[in-house]
Amino acid sequence: MAPRSRRPRSGRPKTLRPARSRPPIVAVRAVRVNLTEDPHAHIVCRVCGRIQSIDLTELDRHFLEELGAHHPDGWSVDGIAYSLTGACRRCREGPAG
Repeated sequence: MAPRSRRPRSGRPKTLRPARSRPPIVAVRAVRVNLTEDPHAHIVCRVCGRIQSIDLTELDRHFLEELGAHHPDGWSVDGIAYSLTGACRRCREGPAG
């Protein structure tokens, strides 16, 4: 008996069957961060050292808490302070003439 050809018969297009889909396997690491205060953020001028607070939304705070949950094994997180660096307006504009 001769083996069957995998090519479609002439005149008929090959019918494709949809692949069986499985839900993706997702590993979830549930780590709770015990904070002594709410996450907060500041911007620091790299020229003069001036510091100013930044208002965070609830989504920003949640993101920072999630970020804190990715700490290395053996470490604990009890505070989250996010800082940005840049130059304040005074340092960018220079001395008033």
